[in-house]
Amino acid sequence: MLKTLYKFLKYGIPSILILLFLWSFILAKSAAMVFNYAMERQDILRGTITVERIEANILGDVEFEDLKWIDDHGGTILHIPEGSFHVRPWDIITWNLKSTTLQELTLKNALVSIHFDDHMNVDFVRHSPDLKKIDDTEPNWEDKVSLAGKSEEERRAIGERRRMRNQQKMENQWQNFNHKGHRFRLKFHLENCLMEIFYKERQYYLSGVYFNTDINSDKSVSLKAYTGRFGGTMIGNGMTIHGDIDLTCEPVPECDLTVLLQDVQPASLGFGLNIEDAVTLQTYFTGPISHPVANGTLSMDRLRLPGMEFENVRGDVHYEDAQLDFHDVSAKVYGGTLNAEGDYNIDTRYYHIHGFGKDLRASKAFRGAGLSCPVDMEIYLVSNEQSRDLKCYGSFTSGPGRYEWIPFDKISGRFSNAYRDLRFYDARIDIGHYQLQTDFISIIDGKLTLHPVDLVNMTTGETRMTYIYDKQ
Repeated sequence: MLKTLYKFLKYGIPSILILLFLWSFILAKSAAMVFNYAMERQDILRGTITVERIEANILGDVEFEDLKWIDDHGGTILHIPEGSFHVRPWDIITWNLKSTTLQELTLKNALVSIHFDDHMNVDFVRHSPDLKKIDDTEPNWEDKVSLAGKSEEERRAIGERRRMRNQQKMENQWQNFNHKGHRFRLKFHLENCLMEIFYKERQYYLSGVYFNTDINSDKSVSLKAYTGRFGGTMIGNGMTIHGDIDLTCEPVPECDLTVLLQDVQPASLGFGLNIEDAVTLQTYFTGPISHPVANGTLSMDRLRLPGMEFENVRGDVHYEDAQLDFHDVSAKVYGGTLNAEGDYNIDTRYYHIHGFGKDLRASKAFRGAGLSCPVDMEIYLVSNEQSRDLKCYGSFTSGPGRYEWIPFDKISGRFSNAYRDLRFYDARIDIGHYQLQTDFISIIDGKLTLHPVDLVNMTTGETRMTYIYDKQ
């Protein structure tokens, strides 16, 4: 018995190892055959997958070039100029191919289009025409793919393409990427890829995408990603995401993600103004991945609005159900400070801002006008993405000051500013025992209309003089 065991250990095991090595070597040299065999029998990716060149070694490392994934209608879902993956050698040797056979996948310089449904289920879809417009060597490629500024006809065409895509998805019994019922133990990487993401009515284009994720379909997904410039529904200079998704939570997975959006252009979000100053958002997302909640901060070095210029804008932001709420926002403006709060809805693109300005310097706001005094102001901004719909209104009160050589104790009133229509109401100027009063002043398309201005003795209440100016 011992002699038989000795002979087996001496001759049998080395022979088996040699046979396994030879078998692995043969499979490595027949990587294309194994690849075609696997693609014909898999039910995860819908359509046809072809590859121009593929090479492998006995350790399960595979390199490929010019991989194409074509859907059943002849459209390209994915084109990968070069990439690599790692498989479990034992699965290859035993021809026991399954979803966990693939352990690591790297895509380089690829075009990737991803669709998320309302429950954040992922699917790979055809590229839109705009994806090929992304070129980081071109200064303003983001404007070409942005929805901001699109004509009604262009937006209608975009909407039609989305409806057709959704209709095709409904007609299919399952999606292009059928991950349900399959287990994954996969490390997935993107290197310098172009990506577009569709979610609800939003569309994002990302350049220079580097993405690393570790997927355990029974437990969690951990990911780290950063991009170059991005465009579409939102334009900015970079995006960073890192964190985890817990797949064990019911009824849907929950996320724990930090997201940094660098140099986002407010005009691309539909604020109705040609704001060129960028905002940076740093947010922390938690909760169900289908409807997460986020809290974070916003910052802007400078914000230039018509008639006002802010510096060092800082504040807190809360995101929930497609709405951004801003709290404790502060900024320096005209030598004073502004504190504000507001909200912005990503879907409707309507926003509301309510702010309080304190100790603003009229001499800085109206340079060369000869007006000098501190001013406190309450202001409201309401609008959507159309600049003509912007409405600004509020009230103001000044401290003592002077106009040219004329001193005054206080200026107060209310104002409203719509498209080319600036109006003042209940304007009052206190000068010693007298007060200048007018119910209404308007400047429409640069033309001044002034209701009667009364000079009233504040002691007796007597109107001493009335001045009328009404020139259209």
